[in-house]
Amino acid sequence: MSHGLLSFEVVHTRISPLKYKFTHKLFWFKIDLNDMGNLPTPFVSSNRFNLYSFFDKDHISAGKKTAKDNYIEIARKHGVVSEIVDIHLYTQLRFLGYVFNPVSFILMTDVNGLKYAVVEVGNTFNEIKTYFVNHEHFNGNGFTFSTKKYFYISPFTEHDNVMIFHFRENKGNVEIVVDDKKKEEKILKVSLRGSEMEATSRNLLIQSLLSPFVTLQIIFLIHWHAFILWFKGLPYYKKEENKHLQKGAQIWKT
Repeated sequence: MSHGLLSFEVVHTRISPLKYKFTHKLFWFKIDLNDMGNLPTPFVSSNRFNLYSFFDKDHISAGKKTAKDNYIEIARKHGVVSEIVDIHLYTQLRFLGYVFNPVSFILMTDVNGLKYAVVEVGNTFNEIKTYFVNHEHFNGNGFTFSTKKYFYISPFTEHDNVMIFHFRENKGNVEIVVDDKKKEEKILKVSLRGSEMEATSRNLLIQSLLSPFVTLQIIFLIHWHAFILWFKGLPYYKKEENKHLQKGAQIWKT
């Protein structure tokens, strides 16, 4: 399947120092970056306004013109010299001109069959940062990759915690788990489990009705649950604090 839609159930579980859990439904797009001239439905456009729109500038810049070339450039900077023949982006698109993506996943395969990934993380301060996953982290139908965060993602977790990304895709079933750990203590866990479907107009409109204004929902829910955690007294880290632990991000959506 070239382009696709993924319907997810998202479970966010905070474990320490305060227990808090919520579940929501949303959907993502799976975009074949090698096939941008053949988007599957008239409700989706590339680099122009539509009901849903993909814009290259909504993603990381590595000095190239398109998102595809920027992701390949990131791979090059990490020592990948072979030709990338397959590249898919799992993300949310702009809805009526607005988007916010807490995380996107880019899966790449080279001419030799080796797999790579870029994990692209965004925060509510219009910053974006990527983490590169080399082929040795892949096993079977996915990867497990851990890295120091060094990024302001949540005001309720420390910037130098370790993030562990688990990505699995098998016959259209997708499972993504992100763990946040401080030393050996698990602080929170976010899991997305869902399935891929064909990106037809009918399926897109159904998902839009099931998750209306999905990109606005995401940003609203982030702030709503942050308010609840703040109200419960969870320690809060301001953006201006610990600047030395915030490394390698760039401003996006300019």
